[in-house]
Amino acid sequence: MAHSQADRGELNGDAATEMSRDLLAFARELLSFAEREHGRIPHRRTFILPGVLLDIGYSAPQFAQLCDRAYLSASAPEDVQSVRLAVLDYEALPHMPRWRGPAPGFHDVTSGLAAHGLRAAYDAGYATWDIYDLARGLGVRAMQATTLRPPWEPSFPLRLLLHWAARDPRRGMIHAGTLGHRGYGAFLVGAGGSGKSGTTLSGILHGLTSVGDDYVAVSSRDAIVETLPVLRRMKQDVAGLRRLGLEAGKGPLDGPPNWQGKVEFDFQALAAGARAERLTMTAILMPHIARAPSSSFRPATAKEAMIAMAPSSLFQLHGSWREDFGLIASVARTLPAFHLDLSEDPKEIAAAIRSFLDSRAR
Repeated sequence: MAHSQADRGELNGDAATEMSRDLLAFARELLSFAEREHGRIPHRRTFILPGVLLDIGYSAPQFAQLCDRAYLSASAPEDVQSVRLAVLDYEALPHMPRWRGPAPGFHDVTSGLAAHGLRAAYDAGYATWDIYDLARGLGVRAMQATTLRPPWEPSFPLRLLLHWAARDPRRGMIHAGTLGHRGYGAFLVGAGGSGKSGTTLSGILHGLTSVGDDYVAVSSRDAIVETLPVLRRMKQDVAGLRRLGLEAGKGPLDGPPNWQGKVEFDFQALAAGARAERLTMTAILMPHIARAPSSSFRPATAKEAMIAMAPSSLFQLHGSWREDFGLIASVARTLPAFHLDLSEDPKEIAAAIRSFLDSRAR
C-alpha cells in the first residue's frame, strides 16, 4: 500500500521550508542555552572514550549514574578531541528553549540540519532531542524528565551524541561482536538469532579476548582495521547463559533483566583478562547455528559482509549515514569475510576461532 508524504511525516514546498528554518533556529537556541549552562550544571563527569574526551554536565544525577555504569573510560587520552555535552531536562530547567511547532518528521530533523553542520535526532515517543554541533564539539540532550527515557537507554546512554562526537572520516562506532587472541581479532556480525552473542561469550569463557559485543570503536586507516572498547557490559538472554553453563541471578549475572529480557553484565568479571585494550582485526565472521560436529569456516564475499554488518549499525547509530556507510564499506573491503558454521560445543567453537585467528596473524 502506498503511503502519502503526510503519512510519512514529510512536508511540501513552503511548509517544508518553514519547518527547516524553525528547526535550525531552535537547534541553535538550544545549543546556545546548553553552552551557557554547561559550567553551572551541578552534576559533572569526565570520560575518555576512543577519539573523544567527554566533559558532560547533567541537570540530574540519575543520568550521570547511567553513564558511570555503562562507559569504559580509558585511563589516559589518546588522539582525542575535547567535547562538551549537556544532558538537560525541563523539570530541572523549565526555562530551557522548547520546540513549539508540530512534531517534526525524522528526515526533517536529520537532513534539514545536516546542511548546517549539525547532527540531530528527535524521539517523538519520548519528546527527546539530541543535537550536536560538529564545529564547536558541543552537544545537548533535552528531555522532558530524566525518568522519561527509552527502556534501552541504560544499555548505552547518549548513544547518538557519542556516535557523532567520536566520528572522523576514518573512525567511528560499529554494532558488532568481537573476539581476539594475542592482539588479533575478528568481527562477528549478523542478524539477531544467528549466534553472534553466544559465540562471543563462548570465546570469552574459553580463553579469548574481546573489546565488546555490542558497540565498538573502529578505525580503518592504511589497510589496517583496529577496534577499541566503548562499553563495559555485554548482554545475553537467560537461555543463552544456561547453554554456556551460567546461571542468571548469581555473581556478575545478578542484575535484573533489561528491556529485552536479557541479563547485562561486565564480561571482565566473568573471565579475568578477557577485555582487550585494542585488537588489530583480521577478518569478518558471520556465525550460523549449524549444529555441526565441528565448527568450520567458508569464504564469503564483501557484499555478504556488508549485508550482515550494515543494517544494525545504520539503524541504531543513525544521523551520519553517509560517513557510517563509508566506514563499514572500508572495513568490508579491507578484511576478508567468512561464514562460520557453528558446532554445539562452546569449548570447540572457541578453539576453532583461536586456531583461525592464529592462522590469520601469521
